[in-house]
Amino acid sequence: MVVGVVAALTLTACGDDPLPAAADGTDLAACSDGSCEVLVDSGDVLDITEFGRVEITIEDDMLEVANRTDDGQGNRSELSAGGAEGRQLQLNNQMFTVVAVKDSQGVLRVGG
Repeated sequence: MVVGVVAALTLTACGDDPLPAAADGTDLAACSDGSCEVLVDSGDVLDITEFGRVEITIEDDMLEVANRTDDGQGNRSELSAGGAEGRQLQLNNQMFTVVAVKDSQGVLRVGG
């Protein structure tokens, strides 16, 4: 009986692995120079000085980064890329790596 309880607890714990610690924690401003590793939530925005505004969306264990611009004259452009854990993404010359994703959070590395 005890063996069954221990096995059930062990299996439950495996699915609850936390995300790895991000080098810059939740400090999204650390990304302004185009190089950081942060814990992000769906809906977060990174402001990268040389690149612009990057919106984060996380859904179904996939993380998407998107750069949307509007020149004020009705001309809009959007760059986006997404992927699962371990995926490298590129928007123009800006690199992103999806370190880990779980539920509506992820660890994202910006830059090389």
